[in-house]
Amino acid sequence: MDEVNAKSKEFAQGSKPLLLLFDGNSIVHRAFHALPPLTVSKTGEMVNAVYGFVNTVLKVAGEFKPAYWACAFDRPTPTFRHKKFEEYKAQRPQIPEELKGQIKLVHRVVESLHIPAFEVDGFEADDILGTLAKKANEQGIEVVIVTGDNDLLQVISPGVKALIPKRAFADTTLYDEQAVQGRYEIKPVQIPDFKALVGDPSDNIPGVPGVGEKTAAKLLQQFGNLEGIQTHIGEVMPEKLRTVLSEHLPRAFNNRELTTIVRDVPVDFAWESCHVSTYDRNEVVDLFRELEFTKLVPRLPQHIGEKGVVAGSEVSVPAHYQVVNTESVFNQLVNQLEKAADFAIHVEAAGKQAMTAKLVGITISVASGETFYIPLGHAGLIEPVQLSLAQVLAELKPIVENPRIRKISYDGKRDMMVLANHGVKLENLNFAVMIAAHLVGEKNLELKALAFNRLGVEAMSTEELVGTGKNQTSLATLGVEQVAEYSCVSIETVRKLRDNME
Repeated sequence: MDEVNAKSKEFAQGSKPLLLLFDGNSIVHRAFHALPPLTVSKTGEMVNAVYGFVNTVLKVAGEFKPAYWACAFDRPTPTFRHKKFEEYKAQRPQIPEELKGQIKLVHRVVESLHIPAFEVDGFEADDILGTLAKKANEQGIEVVIVTGDNDLLQVISPGVKALIPKRAFADTTLYDEQAVQGRYEIKPVQIPDFKALVGDPSDNIPGVPGVGEKTAAKLLQQFGNLEGIQTHIGEVMPEKLRTVLSEHLPRAFNNRELTTIVRDVPVDFAWESCHVSTYDRNEVVDLFRELEFTKLVPRLPQHIGEKGVVAGSEVSVPAHYQVVNTESVFNQLVNQLEKAADFAIHVEAAGKQAMTAKLVGITISVASGETFYIPLGHAGLIEPVQLSLAQVLAELKPIVENPRIRKISYDGKRDMMVLANHGVKLENLNFAVMIAAHLVGEKNLELKALAFNRLGVEAMSTEELVGTGKNQTSLATLGVEQVAEYSCVSIETVRKLRDNME
């Protein structure tokens, strides 16, 4: 992927605009077979192919930052290839029922993102992609075709490249003319002749008996194309190969008509309609919420105009959120809590294991829109920036342990364990969001996913705050204000989820 990332940066910095062309059916089918089953929890509808398609589109668009984009799909009607060769793709099984519905959903996604979609009766998506690539290149536009189909390697030229995966779309190769030659030892324009000689089992096209990839490549290196082989048939060695070719060259010529991508499909389009521009972000977010694609929302492209910027798409920071770092403010909070019928509590702790996690801070919501963050374990901070841990726990302990006061939490089990390890017993946990979410049938119990799926809002996850992998840091090393804002938004979300699910 390093090579692909480097190439994508070249495109982003280049002087020519870039067009990304997505091979819809190819990407969808590859995702369907490569990804494990994924269903919408509320409906049981299979969406693994849709997820794979959307993930690919957003990932590639994010890396290449194109000026234009478009997508091509196959039509369910026969093509000119079927009419010419009755057995064309005849060996392929019917599309599984669980995939048919997903193709319709992919069209909805493409439409919501305002990606122009092209399909023409009598032609395959490959032909449309080849045509669009040719027209774009003639107008000085660079092209990258995103596909899982090696047939499209034949349309590669100085201004046209193809991004093809080795497995799923996690490991991809960006093919230019040199890369094609390195793989097949022939030029892109020779690919149709190559496939005509070797055959293509995936399309049910029989090749010339005994001619494999190495032999075909050597023949094309020596004679250029099928016409060259036919003209110089007497020079073909060994004699056995010459005899086979003499007999089966007519088949190879017929094959080439099937393996050659048409590049003059009658496609009706205007370039401006392919511009990566404004789309209705709310419409896309609503569809992603319906499909439960929570993690894909932050990756939506930023090429949006005013129509796509809609207020209220995120949980706002509570108006009265306050950092409790003085005794006077803390005493006011304690007085409020002693009189409260309930309050929401969220423990911020450093460490994945609750049994060993160290308290970083405690967030408390006395009422909706009125939250407090008490910093307790931020590294390198001294009083009065944060109060004494022993003092805070000593005064909160009788309140947290009071069975009369109801408590609301997201992950009640973790909060109870962390507090218990610090000498405080969380009594009367009246509502635990994770348990409630499980009981109402939610599959993804992450707070970010629940906020998105049930409230229609976007909240930050812990991973987004502290990072992942080598870039991951500890909550304890982050600034008080940074953690306070994140934690207060989280607890506001917990309150809203309680109201939503109770």
